[in-house]
Amino acid sequence: MKLVYCWSILASVAVASSLCCGNVGAQELERRWTFGLGVAIESNPYLGATDDTTVKALPYIAYEGDRFSVSPEGLEVGLYENDRIRLEGLVAPRWQFSDPADVPDLSDMQREIAVDAGFRLSTETGPVSISLDYLTDISGRHKGQEVALTAGVVSQIAPRWTVAAETGARWRDGDLGTYMYGVFADEVALDRPAYSVSGTVSPFFGATARYALTDRVALVGGIEFEMIPDEGRDSPIIDADSQYGAFLAVTMRY
Repeated sequence: MKLVYCWSILASVAVASSLCCGNVGAQELERRWTFGLGVAIESNPYLGATDDTTVKALPYIAYEGDRFSVSPEGLEVGLYENDRIRLEGLVAPRWQFSDPADVPDLSDMQREIAVDAGFRLSTETGPVSISLDYLTDISGRHKGQEVALTAGVVSQIAPRWTVAAETGARWRDGDLGTYMYGVFADEVALDRPAYSVSGTVSPFFGATARYALTDRVALVGGIEFEMIPDEGRDSPIIDADSQYGAFLAVTMRY
């Protein structure tokens, strides 16, 4: 699972809350900056981890322009849009919230932050959205690829409450799968054999809720759950069947 999910939903739910009921004024449209601060917790899947979960502060700052947006989840640039579909170019860091190097027995297995690039093709019908993302490594870290298919829905259930849910699956090729779950030849140890992963599919589910404290400030919380594929669970460095994460944050739009 990626910490970027927590970051992206901070902005997307805030915007969706004003859109889902058609209650968007000129002042809201002019608010392009979003700031947030909160706390995130994520399970640690690595064998030998002293703590089953990792807790960190979750800062957030984003800018949304007419044709592009930039945030901790990366850069999104609008390439094409009509009444049915939207095509965006993506440049995204692949954040590592849980790092095997943080586990004493895996301290020589550091996984650096990679940078991916690709595109997103999406469509919306009322409160329902469907998107297809493709990303490939451009930093030379994992040299892999990922395809994600996501279906989501957003609903304003009360004047101050907005809820959102999404589900889908992520396909990752062997290079990315090995980077996430495997053991490279130069990382082999006495009780740690080399281990490679082929293409894998990981279903996921996420849900969020937003409560508007004022017209600018909101309290946002969310959870995500992702299955670890069979080849990941069989890895000599993995001791979990799934990963989960949750966050709670305060956001402000200007």
